[in-house]
Order: sequence, then C-alpha cells, then structure tokens
Amino acid sequence: MNVDAASRILKVAKLDNLAYHDGMSAEGNELSVSKARDHFSDAVNRAAFGGEITYVTRGRGHQRAAAIVPVEFVDRYEAMIDLEDGRIAQKRLADLDAGRTTPVAADEVARELGL
Repeated sequence: MNVDAASRILKVAKLDNLAYHDGMSAEGNELSVSKARDHFSDAVNRAAFGGEITYVTRGRGHQRAAAIVPVEFVDRYEAMIDLEDGRIAQKRLADLDAGRTTPVAADEVARELGL
C-alpha cells in the first residue's frame, strides 16, 4: 500500500471517529448528483440542524464523490489536521536539531519537483 492510500484510509477512519463522537451518523444518506441538486437545501438543512451526513454519488456504480456535512464536523477535522501538521513539524525540527536530518532549500525542492 502506498503512502497516499494509507493516508486516505487514516483520514477516513478519523472522519468516522469524529462522526461517531459527535453523535452524527457516518453512514448517512446517499443521493445521486441529480437528486442532490434537486434536494440541495434539504440536505444542507439536515446537515446544519440534524447533524446528518449526505453522500453525493455518481456514475452507474453510485460511487461516493462528495458529502454534505455539518460545518462543525469540518471545523473539527481541520483543527485535527492542524494539530497533526504541528506534531509533524515539531518532530522534523527535533530531527534537524539533533542532526538526524539535513535541511534542503525550498528552491532546490521546487527544482527537483519541476515546479
């Protein structure tokens, strides 16, 4: 499993955990894109006032493509990501201070990435 796939799985697990602890249903309702368009205000109201998640699906396989969620859910998720980013930054700084890694200039990284 590559790092991106593992990261996505971890994020989904964290989202499910947040939903569970906030009393929201991680299962939610599912609506096709066209039905979500037709019932958008209802889905938004259910999210805002009922804490409900509505998944928007597309294609013949009804694959989940997006979700309408309560804003508090997103706010808490963003705060969690900020904390995780801070933890990673602290670890990287400690690695630099301890000499376990060496700094690389941003322009050098940009060049290597072709940016």
